[in-house]
Amino acid sequence: MINFKEFITEAISTEGKVSHISHPEDRPIINGAKGFEHAKGALNQASEHIKTGKKDSGLTMKYDGSPALVFGHHPKTGKFFVATKSAFNKNPKINHDEKDIDLHHGDKPELASKLKLALHHLPKVTPKKGVYQGDLMFSHGDVQHNTNGSASFTPNTITYSAHGQEANKVKNAKVGVVVHQQYHGKDIADMKASPEIEHKFRQHPDVWHKTAEHDTSTTNYSPADQLQFKKHMEAAQKVHDEHKKTMYKATEPHQGAGGHLATYINQTVRNNVKPSTRGLQQHILDKAQVVQSKLKTQKGVEKKQAEVHSELQHIQKHKEAYDNLLKMHQHIAKAKNVLVNTLNQHPGTLSHHIEGKETHPEGFVVNHKGEPTKLVNRAEFSRANLMKVRKPNANA
Repeated sequence: MINFKEFITEAISTEGKVSHISHPEDRPIINGAKGFEHAKGALNQASEHIKTGKKDSGLTMKYDGSPALVFGHHPKTGKFFVATKSAFNKNPKINHDEKDIDLHHGDKPELASKLKLALHHLPKVTPKKGVYQGDLMFSHGDVQHNTNGSASFTPNTITYSAHGQEANKVKNAKVGVVVHQQYHGKDIADMKASPEIEHKFRQHPDVWHKTAEHDTSTTNYSPADQLQFKKHMEAAQKVHDEHKKTMYKATEPHQGAGGHLATYINQTVRNNVKPSTRGLQQHILDKAQVVQSKLKTQKGVEKKQAEVHSELQHIQKHKEAYDNLLKMHQHIAKAKNVLVNTLNQHPGTLSHHIEGKETHPEGFVVNHKGEPTKLVNRAEFSRANLMKVRKPNANA
């Protein structure tokens, strides 16, 4: 289990550094050899999970809700509260009543309104003990009643639609939430997060809720798909084994969650282009030119130019290492996409659309050795998400 403060911002701690929950293919470009080993372990665990047809917290569906809600009964006082991730700010914002919400979130009326609805209705279903995290999927006024009888809501990028009896439950509910974490500890600040939800939530017509567990029992993980997964994992392993002594060390200056390799990969997703060493060099040059345009002295410009020249020379000198790292990145991504495409066969009880076009779920999360790794088809959802302006300050 990981520290509550770290997880609440969808972050994990790796050797003292905090980074967002990673795509498996990004782990080696963030954490080098250790990142590769974790990515391999996470993907192999997910593959075995699908193969055996499990339904448990080891593999969950990722929901595109907003805001993230922390709620439950305070471990010291037993009093119910709701919060966003700002419950764990230096000056925490924990809301036990509407006055607390007005004090902490009064400058954001839409958020405050949603929190008040959650405060009023979630106690109707929440177990009497425990602190939980979930995604708010809708609140009063967010649900669209469609002519075909379905009910739709769009908390962020994806529009979710419920059908049949499930649609009736959504239409009648005042709030909807997907619960995906439970926390353990004697004080909120020291709690540990676990994807296993031990206590059962009650049923009430005012609250539509579900867990994030994903049922793989009806998923067809074909021999051909298993062979493709194995092929790409073996190819990635070969690159790792043959070049690990030089590849990770040579590319280290540009690793890390906020390093040029990571930001470049996001750019390639956004622009739908294949990553390359030449593209990385251009990415670094473009970013430097933006910085230079804001510098006020010639001395500052020359210093920046010298830094960039040194970086580009380093990449050119170690071009083979960068080529190999990006090659491995692609193989891991392709292995992951085999799993995602297999999991997408069973999208759960809701249908998904982005701007009217039918799509798949946002993705899935595999929990390996206490750390979550997200399995997302970046060409589909991540690109749409990166291109879309997210709701501002939704979790503030």
